[in-house]
Amino acid sequence: MTSVEFFENELPDPSTRELPIPDYNHLPRIGMESRTRDLGREDLETLLRYECAHRARTPVLQLLAARLRGLRERHQGTGRHGGYGRPAH
Repeated sequence: MTSVEFFENELPDPSTRELPIPDYNHLPRIGMESRTRDLGREDLETLLRYECAHRARTPVLQLLAARLRGLRERHQGTGRHGGYGRPAH
């Protein structure tokens, strides 16, 4: 799955001032693991869009995409079946 599948392309690329993590450009991937753990969908999408447009660091793109995918999977799996999991087939 590529990063462009995560968000609509009509949105403009965010500027550095719009990023939810201060000094984002100076963080190594290891620093991003802990700093992105509690971010929501919009913040992750902003970082992913910025990374795609400006730095395109493969390990960072993979980290952000995995975090966003995990959020979406958790969101899809909660509240839809009364909290008891998916129905058995």
